[in-house]
Amino acid sequence: MNDRLNALLTELGCASLQSLVQLHAHASYRTYYRANLTDGSSLVVMVMPQGMASASEEITNAQGVTDELPFVQIGRALATAELPVPRVRHFSAADNWLLLEDLGDMLLANAVADADIETLRTWYRRAIDLLAELQRKGSGLRVEGCIALRRSFDATLLNWEFDHFREFGLMARLPEPPREAFFKTFQQWTRKLTDQILEMSYCFTHRDFQSRNLIVHHDRLFMLDFQDALRGPYVYDLVALLRDSYVELPQELVYELVDYFAEKSGRDPKQTRLDFHRVTVQRKLKDAGRFVYIDRVKGNPDFLPFIPTSLRYVRAALEQIPEGPALYEVMKPYVPEWKE
Repeated sequence: MNDRLNALLTELGCASLQSLVQLHAHASYRTYYRANLTDGSSLVVMVMPQGMASASEEITNAQGVTDELPFVQIGRALATAELPVPRVRHFSAADNWLLLEDLGDMLLANAVADADIETLRTWYRRAIDLLAELQRKGSGLRVEGCIALRRSFDATLLNWEFDHFREFGLMARLPEPPREAFFKTFQQWTRKLTDQILEMSYCFTHRDFQSRNLIVHHDRLFMLDFQDALRGPYVYDLVALLRDSYVELPQELVYELVDYFAEKSGRDPKQTRLDFHRVTVQRKLKDAGRFVYIDRVKGNPDFLPFIPTSLRYVRAALEQIPEGPALYEVMKPYVPEWKE
């Protein structure tokens, strides 16, 4: 890899490679490296296995054919809208490499680790300011054929994610399957939630707008891992940010920030809170199921410790929506984290 990368750097007129350091890729199937160059600069190399895609990507309702990588295409669209994303220096189709601007290592998760309430408030308000800007500018993207504008959270995808939790978050962790009546009732209530989510206002959605995908560079937040962007409910990214599996915020601050988002977006605070809770149920059930899937199928147990946090979020959200108590009672016997 080093020789080929050095040759590519020479073609691009860059300094030679001094060292190559692998970076943590979290749950991604992509592999990341920092290429330190002899002139003191650096680049990030994203390596993508051929033919890999997430299960959710395979069932999205995108129309038409995309001839280039979604990361490249969507990144160009966001950059054209003057939104903060890493600059793509080069894409090598032969190697399946992306050479990216190096934004450093200060993820939002690192910036707020052990932070006091005022520091949390400051950083998360800035993140919401960025989210509001993303939603405003995202609705007017002018990159022809951008895949993020050609796919959306439809009923098929929302229901697939509910069922993903049922399969991995519940059944895969149980010594024996739930009673047959459970499946019918679970489907009834989750499909009702899907219908309610589909009635929400939709907008450009990053899809994983959380503390490990926001990075601080020159005192500004930049977005990472936006390749799965699509049209989704207006509170989806807000849920990803404030109900983050990796950074658990104080409850009072969460509500304050939901209201701040509503104010920035010109929306009714009461309706925004209700929609926030409903999408929290959908998103965090999916996360809990996904963490088990990553362990059982991909052989990576690193995310198992975050399941209790995700399910605490779900339980709290179910207490705040009219249909919540019924769905809670259906699932409670089969969720170990909810047993008294």
